[in-house]
Amino acid sequence: MNYYYDVVLNFLEEPILFYEWAEQDSIEYIKKIPLYQVTTEVFNHFYNHEIEVNQEFLKELENTTIKKNGKLKYACIIADKNSAYAYEFNELGKIITRSALTLKDEISLLDYLYTIPLKEINYKIITKLKREKELRIKKSIEKVIHLEIDKLYKEKYVDKLQFLHIEWLGKKEEDIEKIYKNLKSELKKDIDENWLHLYNIIKISYNNV
Repeated sequence: MNYYYDVVLNFLEEPILFYEWAEQDSIEYIKKIPLYQVTTEVFNHFYNHEIEVNQEFLKELENTTIKKNGKLKYACIIADKNSAYAYEFNELGKIITRSALTLKDEISLLDYLYTIPLKEINYKIITKLKREKELRIKKSIEKVIHLEIDKLYKEKYVDKLQFLHIEWLGKKEEDIEKIYKNLKSELKKDIDENWLHLYNIIKISYNNV
């Protein structure tokens, strides 16, 4: 069996690319993990679908992934010549969490692939994986702004709503109903620097409490 050493992984239920990893994620330093090179077709099956591997493959993986504080029972990295992704399986062989690699780790790993053979893995495709089309950070920012606007509207904090309206839309509005409607309408548009500006204002307002 071939292994890859000293890699940072972030196992999550949803596939999240490394540039969207968040502080609250359980990012782990992995000392040693099995590495398999597969064809591009097989890689795409694992990357785009819910997969179930057979028990023979699970037995091969069992307790071979060493992390900083313990082991992962069934985990490995699967890669082709272009990309790499880490997977954790349950005892039935189904993928339960996935992790992208950092750009640095992925480039280093892909160079290493030329020294290892192709691996045949027995698996079956269960269903196509549902992937979020929106960036994780957009969803987070949007949620914070939605909650703040709803809270201020419900509690009738007109001054604060007027302030957010000016900061976001660049004009003053007296009618609280129009303010609320205008702000909610803006949240239906594509994210831009004004979203980030408003998000930071909201965060700062709570830091100063």
